[in-house]
Amino acid sequence: MSCTSEYAVFSRYRHKNTFEEMENEDGYMMLKNHFKSRKRSKDVPLYLQYHCLLLVFGCIGILIIITAVIGLDFWFKKMDFSQKENITSLAGNNFVCPEDWLWNQGKCYRFSTFSKTWNERQRDCAKLQAHLPVIQNSEELEFTQKSLKSGHPSWIGLYMISPGKQWMWINEHLFMEQKHFSVIGSMGNTNCAVVTRSQVYSEDCDSKFNGICQRDAV
Repeated sequence: MSCTSEYAVFSRYRHKNTFEEMENEDGYMMLKNHFKSRKRSKDVPLYLQYHCLLLVFGCIGILIIITAVIGLDFWFKKMDFSQKENITSLAGNNFVCPEDWLWNQGKCYRFSTFSKTWNERQRDCAKLQAHLPVIQNSEELEFTQKSLKSGHPSWIGLYMISPGKQWMWINEHLFMEQKHFSVIGSMGNTNCAVVTRSQVYSEDCDSKFNGICQRDAV
């Protein structure tokens, strides 16, 4: 074989090897890029899923806050209406009480937390065109007891007259003890009645307790 032939064979062999190496290198790069592409395709959904979860939880949190705000606003408006307007319809008639008064059975009640004597309380109520409460039935007694501020005892419009030691309401009607409730305690000449959430009992009229004012609704 001549030198020219050997060189040609060598050149073809070298060219073939170079071509194979290039193919191998290209194949490696394609394989590498393929794995990178697969890796990116796996990473993207996880990234999006994470942000989607954050978005969902964020929306839920915002909805909860909005619902709470709307609920509180409705509650405050309802309380404001019931306390400031205090308008109740009964048997086709409208009864209206002043601001900060409570309505019950056609009457308005104002509960105070300042301790004063029985006479002081009655004078305070008179300034409001009212009086210490006259309890005429068991329903009024139950309402009065449930509405007491912090459950503290309060004066009512019942006092002891002398001599005879008979209980009398401030409207000058005698108290019928067995009709609605009994007054617990001693029967001195200077006794007035106090109501609690469980009973009515006698106290010295010069003692100091909370008070209740009562007036007719208009």
